[in-house]
Amino acid sequence: MTSPPNAPEPSSPAGRPATPFATAAAVLVIAALSWYMLKELGPVLRPLLIATILAYVLLPYHSRLRERVTAPVSIILLAGLSVALLVGLALAVYLSVLGLNEELPRLKLRFVTFIHQFHEIVRQISPRLLDESAGTAGEQVAGLATQAAVPVLNAAASALLEAGVVGLYLVFLLLEASRFPDRVRLAYAPQRADEILHLAGQVNAAIVSYLKAKVRSSLILALAVGTVLVALGVKFAFLWAVLTFLCNFIPYLGSVTAYLLPVGFAFLQLDPGWQPIAVAVLLLACQAASAAFVEPMLLGKAVGLSPLVILGSLAFWGLLWSIPGMFLAVPLTVVAMLVMNHFASTRSVAKLLSGD
Repeated sequence: MTSPPNAPEPSSPAGRPATPFATAAAVLVIAALSWYMLKELGPVLRPLLIATILAYVLLPYHSRLRERVTAPVSIILLAGLSVALLVGLALAVYLSVLGLNEELPRLKLRFVTFIHQFHEIVRQISPRLLDESAGTAGEQVAGLATQAAVPVLNAAASALLEAGVVGLYLVFLLLEASRFPDRVRLAYAPQRADEILHLAGQVNAAIVSYLKAKVRSSLILALAVGTVLVALGVKFAFLWAVLTFLCNFIPYLGSVTAYLLPVGFAFLQLDPGWQPIAVAVLLLACQAASAAFVEPMLLGKAVGLSPLVILGSLAFWGLLWSIPGMFLAVPLTVVAMLVMNHFASTRSVAKLLSGD
């Protein structure tokens, strides 16, 4: 039996349009696989991303050095200095954390004493405000702080090893950056190669501008904080300055952490009086001045992100790679926004991410 000539032929399963359920399932599968791969490859990808950010910061200096020396010599100088700086910085932080670990028993005793003194003062004023468990809670908090020293030491040791890996990646990235224009011209026609290199130059210039400005603003804030702490006699000023520099890359949470930790340590280390109060006031002034004047002057508003996007980025990368992910969250999002802003097909997404 033959079918009528005008009857539509049944469509094959391969030709059917995807249903919303199938699309959602595919998106979930891709997202789950991406999350799993990023999670598993974190020890490899984190140093690579850090090295990429450093390479963007060093590219302008690499171009200037190439005018005076050859490209290999420039790479050796910049990569060698960067590796020495990273390893030296990580080693200094590790030694500072070791010293802080030795101070923890004394700090714990002072914290417990302070809690008991505060408890007695409040009890004399109004016995009903506090119960007997307040002093025990203070001792428990001090014990938890002491136990937290072990993972901090492990993290500092891991950072010391990761600094060497970052330096190795940095050498190859700088080497490939110098060869990239020649490879593009060999792979494409002259007109197409010029278009690719022009677009890559625009994207690179925007990324370099942001990263250099952010590094400068963070360095200015860290130097100001370190100077205040040294002048007022707070120990481990270098450690707190490095923490301030790194935390400045984490909006909101980073500023709070970089302020509370050195101020809390100053109140425990220094004798009661004007010095710990001065530390609290001056560090607050440094943070406020950086947020109100230094960063807007250096960064401007060209690469501003929406606060909701910042929080979402911090949550995503923080869950994925913990604290190192939070350090990389905003730079990675800004770089992604700058790249998308230079393509017509993704410019609308970049506008959604921006805070304008």
